[in-house]
Amino acid sequence: MLLKLAGIGGLVGALAAAWLLRAAQPWPAGGAADQPAAAPPAALEYRGVAIQLTSGHRAVETYGPAIEEIAELGANTVLLATPAYMEHARSQAIFIEARDTPAPADFVELIRVAKGRNLRVIVMPMVLLKHPRGSEWRGRIEPPDWPTWWREYRRLVEHYADITREGGADVLMVGSELVSTEKNTAEWIKVIEAARRRFPGKLGYSANWDHYKPIKFWDRLDLVGMTSYYTLADKKSPPVEQLVRNWEPIRDDILGWIAQINKPLMLTEVGWCSQEGAASAPWNYYQNQKASPNGHEEQRRLYEAFVRAWDRAPGLTGVIWWEWPPSAGGPADFGYTPRHKPAEAVLRTWMARHAAAERGSPATDGAVDGGAEAPRR
Repeated sequence: MLLKLAGIGGLVGALAAAWLLRAAQPWPAGGAADQPAAAPPAALEYRGVAIQLTSGHRAVETYGPAIEEIAELGANTVLLATPAYMEHARSQAIFIEARDTPAPADFVELIRVAKGRNLRVIVMPMVLLKHPRGSEWRGRIEPPDWPTWWREYRRLVEHYADITREGGADVLMVGSELVSTEKNTAEWIKVIEAARRRFPGKLGYSANWDHYKPIKFWDRLDLVGMTSYYTLADKKSPPVEQLVRNWEPIRDDILGWIAQINKPLMLTEVGWCSQEGAASAPWNYYQNQKASPNGHEEQRRLYEAFVRAWDRAPGLTGVIWWEWPPSAGGPADFGYTPRHKPAEAVLRTWMARHAAAERGSPATDGAVDGGAEAPRR
């Protein structure tokens, strides 16, 4: 996969107003989306946005404003994704790069900044490959000495368990998309037990979208996390109705499985680049690296389709949108952020609608219709 690395101006406000009017229209026929848009969404414990912490320099000054903006969006959660590294998929050591990662004291302060804005906080360490060879990514790591690797990985999780405890975070994800490790259930249980000894909050794991069913340690965790980078179209600029239809069998399969294992589901990464073709390969940041009105519109359609398909999903406890970096976003940006793009209007109205449902009151602003970025290996 790829690493998907304040005030809002008049353009976004106008877009939001337009989409609020559009949101009042009925949803198209088909599955769970065939309901009035005014129906309340399923209650979500975590409605949030992710920030990738990719710099250790003046971390509070760098990421504090992004946390403020996420709170202003109407979120009740922020996910702080933080990197650790291996040199490549066949190397041994796991290490933290000080230039790329906030120091522990700064990390604790970031958590406290978020808690001060009444945000729930999820911390998610991610093992990335510093110098991947060819098509390597972290889902295929094969270190020469697995016992040593597991000891180092437990220490990494313990390090972040201490930080999450001191900062008062709510959830620690004990891993993300480490597909080749998931067959070793006994070692994962050791990791989870080590995290529980140090952190009193909830624990989860973020599985890759195509490899969540084989995992055998879900029963040791409080929630199931997974990414959502499914192929939803085979051509550029698909219509929203097609995207909704293509979501439905995927959603139903996931929810049927969730009901069987009886664990709450958190979608830890929901997002698409504002690139033409994003619906066909959502994980591929490099497929079409240019900003265009059509690319921004495709991103908006993907946001709207997700909302239509998933907003009343039983068993869904959280949605984390990917992502909200401290960079500007806007018309020249082709990355994952919706910041200052048409998709932001969909996100804002979705947040407002869920906040209103949480309060048990009608949404006053309408129903929802619906750094640099680097390779994530």
